[in-house]
Amino acid sequence: MRILLAADTADTEALEQGLARLGVLADPVEGFEDLASVITLSGPYELVLLVVRGTLGAAQEAVRALRRSGQTLPLLVLAQGGADAAAEQAMLHAGADDLVRPPIHLAVLQARMQAMARRARGFASAALTCGNVTLDQEQHAVWVDGSRVPLTAREYDFLETLMRHKGVLLTKERFMASLYAEAEAPDSKIVDVFVCKLRRKLAASGAAEIIRTVWGRGYVLFEPSAEAVAEIRAQRREVQAAPARGWVRRTTRYATA
Repeated sequence: MRILLAADTADTEALEQGLARLGVLADPVEGFEDLASVITLSGPYELVLLVVRGTLGAAQEAVRALRRSGQTLPLLVLAQGGADAAAEQAMLHAGADDLVRPPIHLAVLQARMQAMARRARGFASAALTCGNVTLDQEQHAVWVDGSRVPLTAREYDFLETLMRHKGVLLTKERFMASLYAEAEAPDSKIVDVFVCKLRRKLAASGAAEIIRTVWGRGYVLFEPSAEAVAEIRAQRREVQAAPARGWVRRTTRYATA
Protein backbone atom coordinates (compact mmCIF):
# COMPACT_ATOMS: atom_id res chain seq x y z
CA MET A 1 0.00 0.00 0.00
CA ARG A 2 1.47 3.37 -1.01
CA ILE A 3 0.31 6.53 0.72
CA LEU A 4 1.18 10.21 0.92
CA LEU A 5 2.16 11.14 4.47
CA ALA A 6 1.86 14.90 5.05
CA ALA A 7 2.75 16.33 8.44
CA ASP A 8 3.11 19.77 9.97
CA THR A 9 6.57 18.75 11.26
CA ALA A 10 9.39 16.72 9.76
CA ASP A 11 9.49 14.22 12.64
CA THR A 12 7.71 11.29 10.97
CA GLU A 13 10.56 8.78 10.61
CA ALA A 14 9.34 6.46 13.36
CA LEU A 15 5.82 6.44 11.89
CA GLU A 16 7.18 5.75 8.39
CA GLN A 17 9.28 2.82 9.64
CA GLY A 18 6.40 1.36 11.63
CA LEU A 19 4.04 1.54 8.67
CA ALA A 20 6.69 0.04 6.37
CA ARG A 21 6.91 -3.01 8.62
CA LEU A 22 3.16 -3.45 8.04
CA GLY A 23 3.49 -3.17 4.27
CA VAL A 24 2.59 0.52 3.92
CA LEU A 25 5.02 2.60 1.88
CA ALA A 26 4.70 6.23 2.96
CA ASP A 27 6.06 9.13 0.90
CA PRO A 28 6.65 11.93 3.45
CA VAL A 29 6.16 15.62 2.80
CA GLU A 30 6.49 18.41 5.35
CA GLY A 31 3.63 20.85 5.40
CA PHE A 32 0.21 20.86 3.80
CA GLU A 33 0.81 23.26 0.92
CA ASP A 34 -0.62 22.30 -2.48
CA LEU A 35 -1.18 18.61 -1.76
CA ALA A 36 -2.97 18.21 -5.10
CA SER A 37 0.25 19.02 -7.01
CA VAL A 38 2.27 16.65 -4.83
CA ILE A 39 -0.18 13.84 -5.57
CA THR A 40 -0.12 14.55 -9.30
CA LEU A 41 3.67 14.67 -9.52
CA SER A 42 4.58 11.86 -7.09
CA GLY A 43 1.57 9.51 -7.17
CA PRO A 44 -0.37 7.42 -7.68
CA TYR A 45 -1.33 6.95 -4.05
CA GLU A 46 -4.09 4.96 -2.40
CA LEU A 47 -4.62 7.32 0.51
CA VAL A 48 -3.50 10.60 2.08
CA LEU A 49 -2.55 10.55 5.77
CA LEU A 50 -2.34 13.95 7.47
CA VAL A 51 -0.43 14.03 10.75
CA VAL A 52 -1.41 17.16 12.66
CA ARG A 53 0.50 17.91 15.85
CA GLY A 54 -0.70 21.51 16.11
CA THR A 55 -4.20 22.89 15.70
CA LEU A 56 -6.47 21.60 12.97
CA GLY A 57 -7.10 25.00 11.38
CA ALA A 58 -4.27 25.00 8.79
CA ALA A 59 -4.92 21.38 7.93
CA GLN A 60 -8.61 22.12 7.35
CA GLU A 61 -7.75 24.68 4.69
CA ALA A 62 -5.42 22.19 3.01
CA VAL A 63 -8.16 19.56 2.96
CA ARG A 64 -10.66 22.01 1.47
CA ALA A 65 -8.16 23.01 -1.22
CA LEU A 66 -7.47 19.37 -2.03
CA ARG A 67 -11.17 18.58 -2.45
CA ARG A 68 -11.75 21.71 -4.52
CA SER A 69 -9.02 20.54 -6.90
CA GLY A 70 -11.10 17.45 -7.65
CA GLN A 71 -8.99 14.93 -5.73
CA THR A 72 -11.12 12.12 -4.32
CA LEU A 73 -8.42 10.04 -2.61
CA PRO A 74 -9.37 8.79 0.86
CA LEU A 75 -8.00 11.17 3.47
CA LEU A 76 -7.33 10.18 7.07
CA VAL A 77 -6.31 12.72 9.71
CA LEU A 78 -4.18 11.67 12.68
CA ALA A 79 -4.77 14.50 15.17
CA GLN A 80 -1.94 14.31 17.69
CA GLY A 81 -2.46 17.79 19.16
CA GLY A 82 -5.32 19.17 21.13
CA ALA A 83 -8.64 19.28 19.29
CA ASP A 84 -12.16 19.64 20.56
CA ALA A 85 -15.28 18.09 19.07
CA ALA A 86 -16.11 21.21 17.07
CA ALA A 87 -12.67 21.23 15.39
CA GLU A 88 -12.96 17.53 14.53
CA GLN A 89 -16.42 18.08 13.10
CA ALA A 90 -15.12 20.98 11.00
CA MET A 91 -12.30 18.81 9.65
CA LEU A 92 -14.75 16.14 8.54
CA HIS A 93 -16.98 18.76 6.91
CA ALA A 94 -13.90 20.14 5.12
CA GLY A 95 -13.48 16.83 3.31
CA ALA A 96 -11.58 14.41 5.54
CA ASP A 97 -12.94 10.86 5.46
CA ASP A 98 -11.97 10.00 9.01
CA LEU A 99 -10.12 11.41 12.01
CA VAL A 100 -8.34 9.47 14.73
CA ARG A 101 -6.56 10.56 17.89
CA PRO A 102 -3.91 8.81 19.96
CA PRO A 103 -3.45 6.40 21.49
CA ILE A 104 -3.78 4.19 18.44
CA HIS A 105 -1.92 1.04 17.46
CA LEU A 106 -0.17 1.09 14.10
CA ALA A 107 -1.85 -2.19 13.12
CA VAL A 108 -5.25 -0.56 13.74
CA LEU A 109 -4.19 2.52 11.76
CA GLN A 110 -3.12 0.29 8.88
CA ALA A 111 -6.41 -1.62 9.01
CA ARG A 112 -8.34 1.67 8.89
CA MET A 113 -6.38 2.80 5.86
CA GLN A 114 -6.88 -0.51 4.08
CA ALA A 115 -10.62 -0.37 4.74
CA MET A 116 -10.83 3.20 3.41
CA ALA A 117 -8.84 2.29 0.30
CA ARG A 118 -11.06 -0.75 -0.32
CA ARG A 119 -14.23 1.29 -0.08
CA ALA A 120 -12.80 3.94 -2.39
CA ARG A 121 -12.27 1.25 -5.01
CA GLY A 122 -15.71 -0.27 -4.54
CA PHE A 123 -14.74 -3.18 -2.28
CA ALA A 124 -16.92 -3.50 0.79
CA SER A 125 -15.00 -6.30 2.50
CA ALA A 126 -11.53 -7.81 2.82
CA ALA A 127 -12.39 -10.36 0.12
CA LEU A 128 -11.36 -9.14 -3.34
CA THR A 129 -12.77 -10.96 -6.35
CA CYS A 130 -11.81 -11.05 -10.01
CA GLY A 131 -13.43 -13.65 -12.25
CA ASN A 132 -13.46 -16.89 -10.27
CA VAL A 133 -10.46 -15.85 -8.16
CA THR A 134 -10.99 -14.62 -4.60
CA LEU A 135 -8.26 -13.07 -2.44
CA ASP A 136 -8.97 -12.90 1.28
CA GLN A 137 -6.89 -10.16 2.91
CA GLU A 138 -7.75 -11.34 6.42
CA GLN A 139 -6.62 -14.92 5.86
CA HIS A 140 -3.87 -13.98 3.40
CA ALA A 141 -5.17 -16.71 1.11
CA VAL A 142 -6.26 -17.04 -2.52
CA TRP A 143 -9.06 -19.29 -3.72
CA VAL A 144 -10.32 -20.41 -7.12
CA ASP A 145 -13.92 -21.63 -6.94
CA GLY A 146 -13.39 -22.67 -3.33
CA SER A 147 -10.04 -24.41 -3.85
CA ARG A 148 -7.02 -22.79 -2.24
CA VAL A 149 -4.12 -21.77 -4.49
CA PRO A 150 -0.66 -22.55 -3.00
CA LEU A 151 1.15 -19.21 -3.19
CA THR A 152 4.30 -17.99 -1.50
CA ALA A 153 4.16 -14.82 0.61
CA ARG A 154 5.71 -12.74 -2.18
CA GLU A 155 3.36 -14.19 -4.79
CA TYR A 156 0.41 -13.37 -2.56
CA ASP A 157 1.64 -9.79 -2.07
CA PHE A 158 2.09 -9.40 -5.82
CA LEU A 159 -1.42 -10.64 -6.57
CA GLU A 160 -2.89 -8.50 -3.77
CA THR A 161 -1.31 -5.41 -5.35
CA LEU A 162 -2.92 -6.31 -8.67
CA MET A 163 -6.30 -7.12 -7.12
CA ARG A 164 -6.44 -3.86 -5.19
CA HIS A 165 -5.78 -1.93 -8.41
CA LYS A 166 -8.00 -3.83 -10.83
CA GLY A 167 -8.11 -2.10 -14.18
CA VAL A 168 -5.08 0.10 -13.41
CA LEU A 169 -1.82 -0.29 -15.31
CA LEU A 170 0.98 -0.97 -12.81
CA THR A 171 4.61 -0.52 -13.81
CA LYS A 172 7.48 -2.70 -12.65
CA GLU A 173 8.71 0.19 -10.54
CA ARG A 174 5.39 0.34 -8.72
CA PHE A 175 5.56 -3.37 -7.93
CA MET A 176 9.14 -3.09 -6.68
CA ALA A 177 8.25 -0.18 -4.40
CA SER A 178 5.31 -2.15 -3.01
CA LEU A 179 7.06 -5.51 -2.55
CA TYR A 180 10.43 -4.30 -1.31
CA ALA A 181 9.65 -1.21 0.75
CA GLU A 182 12.35 -1.99 3.31
CA ALA A 183 14.35 -4.91 1.97
CA GLU A 184 17.08 -4.65 -0.62
CA ALA A 185 15.33 -4.95 -3.96
CA PRO A 186 16.51 -7.46 -6.59
CA ASP A 187 16.51 -6.79 -10.31
CA SER A 188 13.15 -5.61 -11.64
CA LYS A 189 13.03 -8.71 -13.86
CA ILE A 190 11.73 -10.50 -10.76
CA VAL A 191 8.35 -8.94 -11.59
CA ASP A 192 8.19 -10.99 -14.80
CA VAL A 193 9.04 -14.10 -12.77
CA PHE A 194 6.18 -13.42 -10.35
CA VAL A 195 3.74 -12.93 -13.23
CA CYS A 196 4.83 -16.20 -14.85
CA LYS A 197 4.46 -18.15 -11.60
CA LEU A 198 1.10 -16.59 -10.77
CA ARG A 199 -0.32 -17.31 -14.20
CA ARG A 200 0.84 -20.91 -14.01
CA LYS A 201 -0.52 -21.54 -10.52
CA LEU A 202 -3.83 -19.81 -11.17
CA ALA A 203 -4.33 -21.69 -14.44
CA ALA A 204 -3.50 -25.00 -12.76
CA SER A 205 -6.18 -24.24 -10.16
CA GLY A 206 -8.81 -23.55 -12.85
CA ALA A 207 -8.80 -19.75 -12.89
CA ALA A 208 -9.82 -17.73 -15.92
CA GLU A 209 -7.08 -15.48 -17.29
CA ILE A 210 -7.00 -12.20 -15.33
CA ILE A 211 -3.46 -10.78 -15.78
CA ARG A 212 -2.72 -8.91 -18.98
CA THR A 213 0.70 -7.75 -20.17
CA VAL A 214 1.06 -4.25 -21.57
CA TRP A 215 4.36 -4.61 -23.40
CA GLY A 216 7.01 -2.11 -22.39
CA ARG A 217 4.82 -0.63 -19.65
CA GLY A 218 3.68 -3.17 -17.07
CA TYR A 219 0.75 -5.35 -16.08
CA VAL A 220 -2.95 -4.87 -15.44
CA LEU A 221 -5.59 -7.04 -13.77
CA PHE A 222 -8.76 -7.24 -15.84
CA GLU A 223 -12.20 -8.70 -15.18
CA PRO A 224 -12.75 -11.71 -17.48
CA SER A 225 -16.08 -12.12 -19.21
CA ALA A 226 -18.73 -14.43 -17.79
CA GLU A 227 -18.30 -16.59 -20.89
CA ALA A 228 -14.56 -16.98 -20.23
CA VAL A 229 -15.19 -18.04 -16.63
CA ALA A 230 -17.91 -20.51 -17.69
CA GLU A 231 -15.61 -21.99 -20.35
CA ILE A 232 -12.70 -22.56 -17.98
CA ARG A 233 -15.05 -24.18 -15.44
CA ALA A 234 -16.46 -26.48 -18.12
CA GLN A 235 -12.95 -27.49 -19.15
CA ARG A 236 -12.07 -28.32 -15.57
CA ARG A 237 -15.19 -30.45 -15.17
CA GLU A 238 -14.27 -32.37 -18.33
CA VAL A 239 -10.80 -33.06 -17.00
CA GLN A 240 -12.15 -34.20 -13.64
CA ALA A 241 -14.72 -36.46 -15.32
CA ALA A 242 -12.25 -38.05 -17.74
CA PRO A 243 -11.30 -41.67 -16.90
CA ALA A 244 -7.84 -42.29 -15.54
CA ARG A 245 -5.30 -43.21 -18.16
CA GLY A 246 -2.35 -45.57 -17.83
CA TRP A 247 -1.64 -49.20 -17.04
CA VAL A 248 -4.11 -51.03 -14.91
CA ARG A 249 -2.82 -54.09 -13.14
CA ARG A 250 -5.16 -57.03 -13.35
CA THR A 251 -5.07 -60.16 -11.24
CA THR A 252 -6.19 -63.53 -12.51
CA ARG A 253 -7.39 -66.26 -10.23
CA TYR A 254 -6.84 -69.85 -11.23
CA ALA A 255 -9.22 -72.48 -9.95
CA THR A 256 -7.72 -75.87 -9.14
CA ALA A 257 -9.68 -79.05 -9.54
